[in-house]
Amino acid sequence: MEKTNAYIHVVLIQKRMELNEFNFEVEIRCPMFPTEDKETLIHCIANVFPKTEWELKSDEVVGKSKYLTRFRKILEDMRIRDTAREHMKGRVVEDECSFRLSKQATCNAKVNFSEEEKPLGELEVKIVCDDINALIENITETED
Repeated sequence: MEKTNAYIHVVLIQKRMELNEFNFEVEIRCPMFPTEDKETLIHCIANVFPKTEWELKSDEVVGKSKYLTRFRKILEDMRIRDTAREHMKGRVVEDECSFRLSKQATCNAKVNFSEEEKPLGELEVKIVCDDINALIENITETED
């Protein structure tokens, strides 16, 4: 009987986790000025963060969500995933990432990361996740 060396090649394919497989929560805070209509403001924010439960506070609206699919799609459509990854990763503290977005841009279903105070105010977004870095990679993933 002849000895044969058999080599088995194993290809590991790492399955990308879907967003719904992550354990995360998003909190969105947005100042509301006396001249703004609550429903219009919430509608504008929902362009980027749909499926959000909203609560009206004295001078702001606060939303909680477990849905980032639309946010991820906008980053892809605007071709700013690399910029978003760098911006978000630079704002990670322990298990959360906090950043600000232009309120005006969200009314146009756009994402514009904000570094400084804007006259119309900004959205303050906080994402809390057990594996925040993996979630950011998922949201900002680019095609190979």
